[in-house]
Formats: sequence, structure tokens, C-alpha cells
Amino acid sequence: MHGASPPHGPRIALSARHERWVLGLGLVLLASGAAWLLGRGVFARPDEFGAGTDPLGPWWLRLHGAAAMGFLVALGTLLPVHVRRAWQFGLNRRSGAAVLGVAVVLIATGYALYYVGSEALRPLVSALHWGVGLAALPLVLVHRSLGRRSAERRAGGRAQRRPQPRHGP
Repeated sequence: MHGASPPHGPRIALSARHERWVLGLGLVLLASGAAWLLGRGVFARPDEFGAGTDPLGPWWLRLHGAAAMGFLVALGTLLPVHVRRAWQFGLNRRSGAAVLGVAVVLIATGYALYYVGSEALRPLVSALHWGVGLAALPLVLVHRSLGRRSAERRAGGRAQRRPQPRHGP
């Protein structure tokens, strides 16, 4: 979401620059994760043990980890204003909660893949991480679209009423 919000309504939309950072880092995350995933299946070459490896795999993971750190910072910038105000005014709660839920799952599974040493759980955690990761982009785009439509509706009706904060779910 970007652009000006109604003068009498809450400032919820991201600035164009902020949106570019959030979406850009998200796309780098998606692309690097997808490249790693493709490398394991499509571009894998058998090594001396017969297992398929991708020579670029470690580099994709390094890029993915760096983008994840940047994205965590970007996500943190959304919480105090964008998320808090949208929740307070009852705007896009379902899609926003779904986006945050996906972020929490990706953060938890990413942490588990990096720091939890259970080889028995690793394939399950990995499948969950990349499955949710691949679903994240469409979900974010739906949230963004709903937010823009909501802002347009509020802009059209701003002369009639000012949004009032909601308390509770």
C-alpha cells in the first residue's frame, strides 16, 4: 500500500519507499529460497556419495539468510505504526493477521533449520518452511490489494465519517 491516506483518517499506508524496501527484501527472500530449492532438485549434480548437490546452493542460502535479517528489520518497522494502527481501526485484520502468521511460521522454521540439530525433524521443518514461503507472496499481494481498496473506500467516504478505533477482535 502506498500513497496519501485521507486527511481525517488514520495514516496506515506505507510510503512508496517503505513499500519498496519491504517488498524488495521479500522478493529477494523468495527468489533466493526458490533458487536454492530448484538447485536441490533441478540443478543438482551427484557428488562422490551419490547425493545431488548444487554448487551454488551455499551462496543461495547465504543470500537468503542476509535477506532474512534485512526483512526482520523491515518487519519490525511495520509493527509500531502500520500494524498497530490498522488493528486499532479494524482494517484488513484477517489478511494482516495471516501475513503476520506466515512471518512467524517462517521465522520459527528458519530458526529451527539453522539452530535445531534434529536430523529427524529437518525434512519436515524444511518442507514446512519452503511451502509456507512459496505461499507468502500471493498472500502479501492479496493483503496489499485489499489495503488499497480499503483506502480508496475510506477516501471516497471521508466526508461522511471518520474511522473510529475498534477495541477487541
